[in-house]
Amino acid sequence: MTSEWRFDAIGTPWSIGTPDPIVPALRTAITDRIEAFDRTWSRFRADATIQRLRTERAVDLGPDAPSILAIYDRLYALTAGAVSPLVGGALEQLGYGAGYRLTPQGEPVRVPAWSDCELDGTVLRVPEPVVLDIGAVGKGWLAGEVAAMVDQPCVVDASGDLVNRSGRTLRVALEDPDDPELAIAVAEVPDGQAICGSASNRRRWSDDLHHVLDARSGRPTRDVIAAWAGGPDAGWSDGLASAAFFVPDLAVAGHWWAALDRDHRLVARGLPGEVFA
Repeated sequence: MTSEWRFDAIGTPWSIGTPDPIVPALRTAITDRIEAFDRTWSRFRADATIQRLRTERAVDLGPDAPSILAIYDRLYALTAGAVSPLVGGALEQLGYGAGYRLTPQGEPVRVPAWSDCELDGTVLRVPEPVVLDIGAVGKGWLAGEVAAMVDQPCVVDASGDLVNRSGRTLRVALEDPDDPELAIAVAEVPDGQAICGSASNRRRWSDDLHHVLDARSGRPTRDVIAAWAGGPDAGWSDGLASAAFFVPDLAVAGHWWAALDRDHRLVARGLPGEVFA
């Protein structure tokens, strides 16, 4: 890739590598697409559509809702309820909300059951006030959507969620969460596939508090400190990277995953690449 477009979006740095510069009209279309996504789904924007779920019991979340929330249906079942888009209230209780107070407001709160919610077309119906947070899926899903918009070979990197449409295989280092200068493995990402990762050190505001919550308890997970997943579906890869924090042996077809536990042992299934001793 000889051209790289760098920009900030949904609170994190992005880059899109291409052989030729992306023309201004397509750049505008991409930024408009990202803005529309953020305006619907951001827990940190007062004007976001999902904020209405704090008071309303039925909200139209737009055309992206069936695709995104279907991934959560699968993750919720796969993890026996550990991964849920309803952890937003629990995250805010622990201090991770708008304004980034990063000060707990009290004991962890109950996370409503995702199984009690229903998507009717694009309208989400909830039985009680909820705070939606699609952080376990959204960035990877959006990176896949953006990659599909680019009209030439590309690599979309959304800060840890990478979609490869370059026409060649990429080798991507899996960062050691204890030392960002080191890698614990290298994954090969073929053309047309994605790799996504999550680590508890990335959004940690005390020794005990970080952003990867178990929806069954409302508390941060402890046993795994970083996880990665990859395959042809960027949104599902992002979700699997979260699921790997909670399920010790994920059985999924067409995708791979890896998880690093707190004793620095890497457990993986189907990882295409090299693991360093």
